[in-house]
Amino acid sequence: MKNVLILGANGSLARVTTQYLLKNTDLHLSLYLRNSRRLNNPDQSRVDIVDGDVMDYQKLVAAMEGQDVVYANLSGNMKATAENIVKAMHASGLKRKMLKTLFSG
Repeated sequence: MKNVLILGANGSLARVTTQYLLKNTDLHLSLYLRNSRRLNNPDQSRVDIVDGDVMDYQKLVAAMEGQDVVYANLSGNMKATAENIVKAMHASGLKRKMLKTLFSG
């Protein structure tokens, strides 16, 4: 089973994406958001909820461990956010992949 980390998991598009992925794939999802109490776990067997801020580098690197794909659903200071995410991806060994590659094998 492949693992997907969804950053900004409480956003409206991220919630729709989460439901789609749960319904149409066997992916394991890690939902990462600043206040985990705002989100109910839709499937405890396939979903982990992680409380954290994407600007908390150490927590972000830890959340990326073991992930195959990172999906960012974020707003705000995108330059600083993107730089922190990319830095964390490099530190955790993640490479750029497209989510559609997970559907094709």
